Amino acid sequence: MSKYRIMTFDGGGTLGALSLQLLNRLSNLTPQLVRKTEVFAGNSIGSFTALALASGRTPKETFRFFKKEILPAFSVSWPGGPVFNQQLPFSGFTKAIREFFPDDLRLKDLKTKVVIPSFHLYDPEVDRWNPVLFNNFPGSPYLNEKASDVILRSSGAPTAQRAYQNYADGYLVATNPCTACISFAVGKACVPLDKIAVLSIGTGEQPTQLRRDTRGWGMVSADNIHPENLEDLPPNWGVLLDQSTNEPLLPFLQITSSSSAYYESMVSANLLGKRFFRLDPRIPNFSKTDPTVVPALIEIANETDLEPVVRFVEKNWGC
Repeated sequence: MSKYRIMTFDGGGTLGALSLQLLNRLSNLTPQLVRKTEVFAGNSIGSFTALALASGRTPKETFRFFKKEILPAFSVSWPGGPVFNQQLPFSGFTKAIREFFPDDLRLKDLKTKVVIPSFHLYDPEVDRWNPVLFNNFPGSPYLNEKASDVILRSSGAPTAQRAYQNYADGYLVATNPCTACISFAVGKACVPLDKIAVLSIGTGEQPTQLRRDTRGWGMVSADNIHPENLEDLPPNWGVLLDQSTNEPLLPFLQITSSSSAYYESMVSANLLGKRFFRLDPRIPNFSKTDPTVVPALIEIANETDLEPVVRFVEKNWGC
């Protein structure tokens, strides 16, 4: 039995430019990469990439649309965000996604299998909120879901954008959906673990860190009751207004959104060994909602040494 090949894409808003340019370069060096992939998976902006490839779009045209139509949706930032209000309007992003994917394109119509995480804020079947893994494997209850709806359901990041159809961003389930894909390959496609290969493409490994003493921290104001103004707000898990270099603005939210990517890579590597490859170059602490970082991301992608991943693809994809 040949390898069962999976390619995954992290979430990251505007940082998706990095993974898309890495994919562009890699597909030029290994032309059969996309065609020989059995499963595409992605969260948030990664869900756009995964569903584009699964529907037959090329990496080049996917990246071209991302730059021309999706990035402008991130260029409008509302006052108060992301700390006090929703940061971005959702309308521009929604319009772009609906333009790229035909309204009648459903998961059952895709040429390749997909796995897309999202988080249902209220699931009436269980009478609570619930993680969701949209997929088009045989027997999936989501086969008739529109591709555009699935992307938008995976992309409503709390503080940045509103939930879509009562679904929030997939990073609440998995920023990096590697292990979900492995479980579907084993449980739904009945593939032995030793026949699975995964290429995981990230949106940049950032040097975010928190070294300070967190004693007394609360979600908002810790020991203080009502600060006179924002400058008097003490350090806390909710928002860190006195950031030092590489410290997170929203500690709790950013830990939630980024730590799972490292965890997923660790577990996937333990499961697959040398049949797992993580392509995720180090980048500065760029904003996920700032389109002006894209030229720098493209430059980093262009300077990344792809020789190790090309060898991995040649061995496991046979191309």
